[in-house]
Parts: sequence; structure tokens; C-alpha cells
Amino acid sequence: MSIALNKFHKVLNYTFINSDLLVEALTHKSYSVEDNKHQPHNERLEFLGDAILNFIIAEELIRQFPEEHEGVLSKKRASLVNLVKLAEIAQKFKLDQFMQFGPGEIKQGNHLNSRIQGSCIESIIGAIYLDTGLEASRRWILEQFAKKDFFSEINSSYNSDFKSRLQELTQKYKLGTPVYNLVLATGPSHKPHFLISLILDESEKARASGASKKVAEQKAAELYLNELIKTLKE
Repeated sequence: MSIALNKFHKVLNYTFINSDLLVEALTHKSYSVEDNKHQPHNERLEFLGDAILNFIIAEELIRQFPEEHEGVLSKKRASLVNLVKLAEIAQKFKLDQFMQFGPGEIKQGNHLNSRIQGSCIESIIGAIYLDTGLEASRRWILEQFAKKDFFSEINSSYNSDFKSRLQELTQKYKLGTPVYNLVLATGPSHKPHFLISLILDESEKARASGASKKVAEQKAAELYLNELIKTLKE
């Protein structure tokens, strides 16, 4: 596997001092049976890497969003640290070409499983930490997330989620929880139209319509959010 490891070092943009750690990170537990039962697999490194990844992303979110409270930061971290995002990073590295699997896993196509590949990224993070420490892990993690523009995506998705932003604001100022009621549904089934009323503390605060309930709810939330922000600034 030495030739493959040399190639993977270049793809990874990190060269291991202890290459055994990389081999362990790339070894699925299905490989470590029978003739290979003495070969460590990557579940322990995955456990470590998951903790380090959550810490580094939390630290970066604190830095990027100094005004946000814990609830918002937790949601942002959850939208970044998940197997979907990790699988996207894994695909860039073509991990299936470098990981070690048992023959049964390959026959079943599990070497292409995005969950397994995403978990392997966590194993690699754990291996980098054991190899050269926290600073190297931080640099590598933030480099991967920056390349995929994950931090830009999270800003965009959060800014357009008016319902979440409104609820966080009403909770912060103890104003209650917004409730969205359907007032009217019109139009044919292939082209419906919904009118939604936003209720807060038993009082209607806004109404909005849209081609779906979700769209109408977001519009109503945006209307009242803008009004509430202005009121709080006065």
C-alpha cells in the first residue's frame, strides 16, 4: 500500500510523519478480520476525529459570529458537521480508491457508501491530530471547509430562514413562540395558493401568501421579523 499512500499524501495535502496512522484511518473494520485481524481499523480514530472536528468548527463559528447566541451557533455547527458535508469532502479525495475493506463490503458496494466515507474523514482528522497535534488538525479542517465554501453556504441558508431567525429573536426577548395558521387555500391542486397568518401571544402579527405553506410561512415570518427588528432598535 506504500505507493497508494504516497499518492494519497499529495491528494490530502498533508504528509504523515507516522504513516501507520494513515493506514489505520483508511482501514474499515471489515478488513481487520481473519488474516488481517491484527490490523487496527479506524473506529477509534473516528471517535477522536469527531470530537476534534466539532471543537474546531465550534471555535471557528465563535470567531465568525461573535454576536450569535448558543442556540444559533449549535444549529450552524449541526448544518456543517454532518455526514453529508463530510461525504462531499471524501468524494474530492476519492476515498474509495484508498480505503481498505473486506471483500464482502466491496461486493455489496459499501466502499462507495457516503456514510462510511464521511466517517473516514473523521478518522483522518483523528490521525492528523495524533500525528502532529491540534494546530495541524485545525489548518487541515478549515482548509477543507473553505474549499467547499461551507461557511458561505451556512450564511446564505441561515439568512433566508426567516422562521428560525424570528423564533430565535422572540425566544431571546421572551415574546413567545410564533404560530402559523392556514387562513385560506385556493386554486387547483396543480397550482394551489395558501394564505398564512402569523400569530404571536394570541395576536396576529402578519399575513402572507405563497404557492406552498412553507413559502407563505417564510414570507409572513420575514414581514414580522423586519417589523420586530425595527421596534427593538427604537
